[in-house]
Amino acid sequence: MAAATRSRRAGAADPAQSALGDRDTPVALTPDTVPAGCYWWTDPDGALCLMPGCMARIQDPEAGCTCDKLGARLARAEEKLREQRDAETYARTWWDALTEAVRAHSAATTILADARRRAGR
Repeated sequence: MAAATRSRRAGAADPAQSALGDRDTPVALTPDTVPAGCYWWTDPDGALCLMPGCMARIQDPEAGCTCDKLGARLARAEEKLREQRDAETYARTWWDALTEAVRAHSAATTILADARRRAGR
């Protein structure tokens, strides 16, 4: 252990080093390369450390990781948001086309008055 500690202090790489790095030899991370969930890393003293990614593990490191469940929920929510945005875009396009068609019609004022009456305006 003393040799490993000396070699780390001298700047040598630790063969047991985690792929994600540690305090002395961090790996450059970008938002695209940060792990989505919990992950473990080894500190310079050889201690295994948890980087929690979910509330369950923040409260209790021995708890089961819920990151996959949270990631799946996020993916479903993002998909639902995309679908709603697509539906809104379609509805807006339809509304704009319908409005232009009514305005171009010869009886536009009669149609608009009838629509206002039906809408209670």
